[in-house]
Amino acid sequence: MVHLVLIFCLAATPTACKNVKPPFEQPYASMMGCMTQAELIASDMLRDRLDLQGYRLARWRCTEGGPTGTPL
Repeated sequence: MVHLVLIFCLAATPTACKNVKPPFEQPYASMMGCMTQAELIASDMLRDRLDLQGYRLARWRCTEGGPTGTPL
């Protein structure tokens, strides 16, 4: 199983970051599947979630095994 973890940082304070595991995310079968969906999911979250206003996507990672990050 592969899980997506998005790292969002405040635009005004780039050192203030948080790891976020998308709540609707299902484990991916492969790293490639995770990597191809990461930017699209991050873009949707930045557009739709009020609690991410002022944040920007700094990076993401796909991890094997159990999920990590803060569920929203």
